[in-house]
Amino acid sequence: MSVPPRTRMSALQGAREVGGPTGWAGGEGNLGDPRRRPAHDAAPQTGFSKTEISACRSSSRVFALLSLTACSSQVELAPQETVPTATMPGPAPQRRDGDAVTRNDECIACHADVADEWQRSLHREAYTSREFQHALRSEPLPVCRGCHAPEADPRRPEPTLAALGVACVSCHVPSGDDVLSAREHDAPRTAPHPVRRDLAFAGAGACAGCHEFTFSDPRPVPEYMQTTIREHAASPLRDRSCADCHMPRAGDGHRTHGFAASRDEDWMRSVVTVRAIRPAANRIEVTLDLLEDRVGHAFPTGDLLRRLAISVEVARAGPRRPQRRYLARHWATTRFGDHPPVRSEASDDRLGVGEDPRTLVFDLNSADAAMPVRWRVDYERVESILGPSEHSAVVVGHINLGQGSLAPPAQE
Repeated sequence: MSVPPRTRMSALQGAREVGGPTGWAGGEGNLGDPRRRPAHDAAPQTGFSKTEISACRSSSRVFALLSLTACSSQVELAPQETVPTATMPGPAPQRRDGDAVTRNDECIACHADVADEWQRSLHREAYTSREFQHALRSEPLPVCRGCHAPEADPRRPEPTLAALGVACVSCHVPSGDDVLSAREHDAPRTAPHPVRRDLAFAGAGACAGCHEFTFSDPRPVPEYMQTTIREHAASPLRDRSCADCHMPRAGDGHRTHGFAASRDEDWMRSVVTVRAIRPAANRIEVTLDLLEDRVGHAFPTGDLLRRLAISVEVARAGPRRPQRRYLARHWATTRFGDHPPVRSEASDDRLGVGEDPRTLVFDLNSADAAMPVRWRVDYERVESILGPSEHSAVVVGHINLGQGSLAPPAQE
C-alpha cells in the first residue's frame, strides 16, 4: 500500500516523537503502544480519514523499526541543532546581567569552600596587590586594568568593582546570566541557577583572553607581550589543560581555586632541577632541567620581564662582583616611524618544554681558581629595567630555586 505524501510526512513526524527520552521504541508519545492510543479512531483534530491515520500508524511502526538499523538505512534525519559556543572569560568590559558585587557575593554564600580558596589566590588580589599598584603608577594603561580589574571600567575604574580583581563572576559568568561550567553535558543538574555547560571552558581558551595578548601601542606588525598560550600549544603537554596544573583536584574531586603559580615556592622548585659542578678549578657548570611532565609552557612565562637569574661568585674577602646570566625574553628599544620608542623582543632563551637540559658555563680567572665559589639560581619578577643593562633591574620578588658552594678541585 502506498502512503500519500502528506501522510508520509505525518508518519515521519510521529516516528520522531516515538524516541522520547528512552529511545525510539519505548519513550513517551509511542504511537505503537496501545496504552498511548486515542480512545477512538476518528481524527477530528487532523482532518485525516481513517485510512490515512491507519497508514500513518503503520508507517510510524515501520519507521521506528527501520531506525534501529539506521546505519544501513537510506532515511536521513534532520541534522541536530548546533549549540552556539559559550563566551569565554576575558578582559573588561564584561557582558553580564546584574551587579558584579551582588552576583559575586551570591557565589561566595553558596560555595564557601571554593570561595575561601579564591580569597587567598592571585586572582583575588589581581588589582589590589602592591606589585600591580606600583606598576600601574608607572604605566596607568587601560589594557592593564582590563585584565587585572575586569569588572570595572578600564578607563576610570570604580574602586569597589576594581577591588574584586578576577572574581568568581569574571570567569563563570562572562556574559548573560547563566553560570559557565566545564562539566559534562550528561552530568547531574543540581544547581539552583541556570548553568551553561561547555567543555571549551576546561581548555586553554578559557585563560587565553588575559594570558596572551599583543602590545597595545602602534606597531607595523603586532607583537605579543605575553605568549603563554602559544607556548602551551607547541609543547608536548598541549593536550593537558591549564587547570590540570594550576587548578589540581582536591580530595573531594573539585578543582581547587588557589591557582598555584609563580608565588608558590614549593611548586616552583618542583618543576625544574638545578645542579652545579666544578670540572676544573677555573670552570663552573650550572645545569637546569625543566621537568616536562610538570610544565606545559616556557619557564618562566607570563609577564614579559620575568626571568631566571644564574649567578656565580668567588668567596673571597673584599669587593667582589658575581658573574650573572639571565634566561629570559630579552628586549631592545625600537622606534617605528614617528611613534615613541617601544620595547621589541630581541631574543628568547628561556627554558622550553621538551628540550635537553641547559648548561651554562662560567669561567674563572686564574687568581680565583683556588678559591671556593658560591652559586645560585633565582626566579625573579622584574618590574622594570633601568637603562640598557639587564643588571639594572627593579626586582620586586624572587624565589630561590637552588644554591650551593663548590670547593676547588683537590691538588694532586
